[in-house]
Amino acid sequence: MKIRVGTCGWVFDDWKGTFYPAGTDDELVYYATAFSAVEIDSTWYRIPSRKTVESWHRRSPDGFTFCPKLPGDITHESLLEDAGEQVRVFLDVISGLGDRLGPILVQLSPHFPAERLGTLEQFLTSLPRELRYAVELRHKTWLDEPAVLELLGSLSIAVVMADHPWYPRFEQATCDFVYLRLLGRRNVYPDFTGIHRQRNRDLAHWVHVLTSLPSWVERAYVFANNQFEGHSPETVRKLVEILGDRVVPAPGRLPGGDAPPTLFDQAT
Repeated sequence: MKIRVGTCGWVFDDWKGTFYPAGTDDELVYYATAFSAVEIDSTWYRIPSRKTVESWHRRSPDGFTFCPKLPGDITHESLLEDAGEQVRVFLDVISGLGDRLGPILVQLSPHFPAERLGTLEQFLTSLPRELRYAVELRHKTWLDEPAVLELLGSLSIAVVMADHPWYPRFEQATCDFVYLRLLGRRNVYPDFTGIHRQRNRDLAHWVHVLTSLPSWVERAYVFANNQFEGHSPETVRKLVEILGDRVVPAPGRLPGGDAPPTLFDQAT
């Protein structure tokens, strides 16, 4: 199994001078020298323009992967109902990422319980099958609804493994890839300039989960946000050290063709 690791987003003021060296001209270009994938948080708030998606593609190297969130208007406002046109527009635009497009994250509302399984099934079966998806179930009633895992498996959709104190925890694969999100509560840390709370035991647990998956699981996507420990680049650095050659290397090069000296040499 090959594992792509990255962070939830790449634009944070607190990373300037801590992860991004002073004077960095293009943060995405630099980001791709350290990570092989990124989760796009901004697409949850609005559908990006074609120009923006084309820019992401142009500024990222071959072998890099974007995992965008489905817009919140679809998952949280419409609760997956009567959203066919919004889905069509979003998928049409985001497909401009071409070979850099990874699984699309369907982040369900915490107010979307298991009694709405039928709505979820109708929505998921309507999605184009040529794309890949991962579904994050946030209402705890889903833990008592095994049919949802059967549904996801039948559609080759991943159930998201989420480390968050309020969300149900799943640690199994439903298809040939897994999607792990290392999350945390908002408004806990004063800034995102460095680690505020070591969670090495939790990281070791998730590494054990990943390395114990069945052999038919071919790929994993692992993303950390700043709220997990306080500075997600450092969280990912620790994961890279533990996972070793299972991790897909970052494909980017610094301007001029040079590789960065060593991973995170300039950070913290």
